[in-house]
Amino acid sequence: MKNRATTLYSVGHGRHSWQDFLALLQKHEIEFLCDVRSFARSRWVQFNGVVLAENLRVEGIGYEWLPETGGKFKPIPEDLNRGVERILELAAEVRTVMMCSESQPLTKHKIPRANCHRVGMLAPMLKAKGAKIIHILPDGSASEFDEAGFFSIW
Repeated sequence: MKNRATTLYSVGHGRHSWQDFLALLQKHEIEFLCDVRSFARSRWVQFNGVVLAENLRVEGIGYEWLPETGGKFKPIPEDLNRGVERILELAAEVRTVMMCSESQPLTKHKIPRANCHRVGMLAPMLKAKGAKIIHILPDGSASEFDEAGFFSIW
């Protein structure tokens, strides 16, 4: 893939109701959601992969689950790279968000650190390939920062 300035959004579903989560996506004019969780399931049924995919479809938003980009297990590098390339491919065509469960990208500690693998693992890889990352926060605002500047376990 060519190095190009592709804007990509990041969001966590957290404990949002479906309507509140949909409002976040609509506010930022999201057209496609990449589910970057290792497992497309949640204790909140509206975020289980099959339910989420259908609810997004009804709203005219595309969906693709990319388990190879998940943070629960150490991914196989070739699979992870393929998933990252797929995210970039989609983001180059339509307004795309990558989603996992953590609603806050950074912790609230005195010295903040990456709260999820979107920040600690995926964002640096995507930025190295020319992407611009915008994190959608639970209140609907957005944040951009240098993810490499924060401690991460990923």
